[in-house]
Amino acid sequence: MPVKTFTSTIDLSLCTHDRHIEIVEGQARLKPRILLADDIGAVTQKTYEVIRGNVCARKTFRLSYTDIRQAEAVLRIDPITNDKRKSEIDHTLHLEINGHKITHQYTSENNSFQGDIDKYWSSGWEVVALPVKALKAGLNNLVIKDGGGGWRLYIDTMRHYEHSAKSIDGGNTWVVERLGDNDFCTGEYVVRLNLRRHSPSGIVTSPSIDMAAAAGENGITPRVMVKSVCFIPDLSRPRGTGIMIKWRSGSGPVYRPDTWGHWQDTSGPACIPKSHRFIQWQATLTTAHGKSTPVLRSLSVEMSGQIIKKANGNLTLTEADNAPLVRSSYPFAHQLADEPRLAVLRERWRLDKVVEGAKTEFEKFMRLKRWTRQQWEDGWSDGELAFVPPWDAMVVLELASKKLSLGMCTHYASTFVQCCLSLGLQARVCITTAHCVAEIWSNEHKKWVMMDPGCDFDDGRKGTRHFERNGMPMSALDLHRVSADQDFDGVVEICDPEAISGTDIENASRYYQFCATLRNNFSTSLYPEEPEHGRVSYTYDGHVWYESENMPLPQFSALSSRTGDFDWSVNQTHISLQQGSEPNSLTILLDTVTPNLDTFLIQMNNGKWKTSKERFVWKLTKGKNTLRVKSSNLFGVEGIESHVVVRREQ
Repeated sequence: MPVKTFTSTIDLSLCTHDRHIEIVEGQARLKPRILLADDIGAVTQKTYEVIRGNVCARKTFRLSYTDIRQAEAVLRIDPITNDKRKSEIDHTLHLEINGHKITHQYTSENNSFQGDIDKYWSSGWEVVALPVKALKAGLNNLVIKDGGGGWRLYIDTMRHYEHSAKSIDGGNTWVVERLGDNDFCTGEYVVRLNLRRHSPSGIVTSPSIDMAAAAGENGITPRVMVKSVCFIPDLSRPRGTGIMIKWRSGSGPVYRPDTWGHWQDTSGPACIPKSHRFIQWQATLTTAHGKSTPVLRSLSVEMSGQIIKKANGNLTLTEADNAPLVRSSYPFAHQLADEPRLAVLRERWRLDKVVEGAKTEFEKFMRLKRWTRQQWEDGWSDGELAFVPPWDAMVVLELASKKLSLGMCTHYASTFVQCCLSLGLQARVCITTAHCVAEIWSNEHKKWVMMDPGCDFDDGRKGTRHFERNGMPMSALDLHRVSADQDFDGVVEICDPEAISGTDIENASRYYQFCATLRNNFSTSLYPEEPEHGRVSYTYDGHVWYESENMPLPQFSALSSRTGDFDWSVNQTHISLQQGSEPNSLTILLDTVTPNLDTFLIQMNNGKWKTSKERFVWKLTKGKNTLRVKSSNLFGVEGIESHVVVRREQ
């Protein structure tokens, strides 16, 4: 059999990447900004240090470079106000970085080298410009002192690297073990260093590439034995920068340690095991100079191999509803179905009764949203216990319903999410400007949908809402984009049971900032997270925020403008068709992102649905052949149906 060469080039916008990479005009490069943070931001309203008089704080940063264009300290710190209006606050901070002194006056709206920060996202934070000439390679000590009025500097008690120290004698002596007002904790002060400099390194990773598909056409791939692979990058590497390519291959469409190899360098042509049909590359961009970045414009994979069996000429793919899967750059920790507390939540609050009789999936969402808002009143009060419950639905339902605790928008949203999860419906919490909502995956609409069960202070009305554009429910990302573009044509606020205050445009506009949370398994573990999330200014640094050019968030590390990092696929199945070893047969390979996957369901030629493994042989009869496929999770909830139609001529 002759050896043939075939090539695959992936659009870089389809690749995943870490927080140090940006894709600009289809090209990958290192971001021109780094946030150094050794805390995760797990604070409460009481975990703070009082900076006043002789009590001062020190934060130590280790730098391996000094070629920094601009620098600023980002402090999670509040002035002690004694109920003064913000316009009356006249507080001063004295900072000292490696002996260089800076005086900073409180401001309600911070300025960053990234741009101006609005009043809401400035609240609870102070951004202080630092002279870059004061920074040095090695240890850099930032001392924080009160210049008048007193301050509360917040402490993350989940991290303790001994980078934070306290002095009670004006900075003559320091301790790292007894932090906080009344010396009650260890931890790290929430003081972050924002630098205008390219990240030292960042990684971009291709999706899985079907090498057989690169050798075929018309949607049915031949049977291929790839002998070797070469990687051909189109790149720029200014002096002091580099790009290193690695690869791995496997027998299935998604990485698994038992079916894929490990990452290998591309020192020469890559030798592919016979059973491996899929390949993936990873590019690490590096720089030794903060002002320079390498640029990866494209990367082509050139494969040499033999076509063992061509796709039969009498087989034609005539129809397909078989969209590719979209995966996030950031792993998401889904709530596992075997968590016993899920069953307790479902049974104790009779959630099956709540959705009983619902004719559509979307009607279930609406019923659960309405039910959640009706479970307690006076939610924006701290309650008799003056307690802020964590994101634990059962704790909230028990306490808030008795007016014993706070039960505000974050609690409505997280309770709704966990109730959905107990029924096998995928949902997550979403933080926006001055608000917290939920998003739920809709199989019916094949997208994420924002649901807001906690938007109404009026307990007489108990209103809830979602938004639609031209009849299609909208996600938080959809709402962000209409807000950013100021294009509200066709956007309608759907209120249930009746209209809430504010216009459709006003209420949709709050999504100019939002983040994707990276887990929904709060029924299993409350940490890592802010235990009192939303009670004070958002501090937790474990979410992914949408990156806005006009409205920066210098206090957070992970920002992305990649659509798939926010609206990735769920409960969808992709079908790969390959010529079978026997005539008139196809080897089918299924791929899905279905949390708590139980099995695949398949239907051939309108016959009965039956369970199936991810790989099977489809024997074709003369004429039209139809294959329908969907996933099913451990709750018995079925996913989105994909289908293909193949015609056999003889």
